[in-house]
Amino acid sequence: MAPIVAVLLALMVMPAWRRNFRTKQARKRIQDLSNAPPEQRERLRSEVLRLVEGNPFGLVVVVEEALKRGNRDLARDGLSSLDATGKRRDEARRLRVKVSGDRPTTPEAEALAVERLREAGLEDVAAERLRTARQKWPKHPSLR
Repeated sequence: MAPIVAVLLALMVMPAWRRNFRTKQARKRIQDLSNAPPEQRERLRSEVLRLVEGNPFGLVVVVEEALKRGNRDLARDGLSSLDATGKRRDEARRLRVKVSGDRPTTPEAEALAVERLREAGLEDVAAERLRTARQKWPKHPSLR
């Protein structure tokens, strides 16, 4: 009787163990991605996403790990996959803010950020940021 219970218990735990194993593999691949030559990066990125496909917890781990390592493209891809699952919405919302960066939430704050970018000599970045702000707040006077 005990061997049957052990086998049934192992079968019940197997899916969770497999998900955790794949998440750990994905985390290792992200580390490899940081040190990989450019020609191998795309293959590793798709492999990371394939490992956690359909696993919301694994996708959260991938997005957080990618952000930690400065890989925003992988973080965006992981976040869009997480959104597609429709699960872990609070985590997705929190990660979306991290992926997009700490952007001001008012037109006045955005105008101030654009002004600071121009003072720093980053005209191209300032112009792009102003264009995005104007799309978000088209009729606001501080963005003229």
